[in-house]
Amino acid sequence: MSLDPAEPPIPDDPEEEIIPYVGPPKLLPVAIKTGEEDYECIGAIKCKLYRFKDEEWKQRGQGILKFLQHKETKKCRIIMRQDATYFIRANHLVQETIVKSMFHQFGYEWIGQDNSDGEIKVEQFCVKLENEEDFNKFYQYYEECRIFNKDED
Repeated sequence: MSLDPAEPPIPDDPEEEIIPYVGPPKLLPVAIKTGEEDYECIGAIKCKLYRFKDEEWKQRGQGILKFLQHKETKKCRIIMRQDATYFIRANHLVQETIVKSMFHQFGYEWIGQDNSDGEIKVEQFCVKLENEEDFNKFYQYYEECRIFNKDED
């Protein structure tokens, strides 16, 4: 009898029942809900995200930070998922203030009521961007979202 799983089994004994070989199972696509289905993406930028904790900046994650606008309420939020694992590293509404970071040349800092760990906490964030183009895009997206959120209040 052949041990290769790619070949159908051939019985050694003619009396043995032949089981038809059907091949490996075929996996069907599964729709995965991300929670972002009710949102429209205003912009997305690759970055490193830091949060101020225990009196120092600690890296929160690296990945794509998205500015999302809810299709019905028009409120804008920031969502960032970690590269490869897709864990949520930031999830909060865009707030009123943002400042240029003292921590990095191409960075911004802001405070948000974050919900990425399952409970709402006020956190201070810093984003580190790769170049001046991303730096300017980030500010443009943030300002656009800030204005949407201000108009909705």
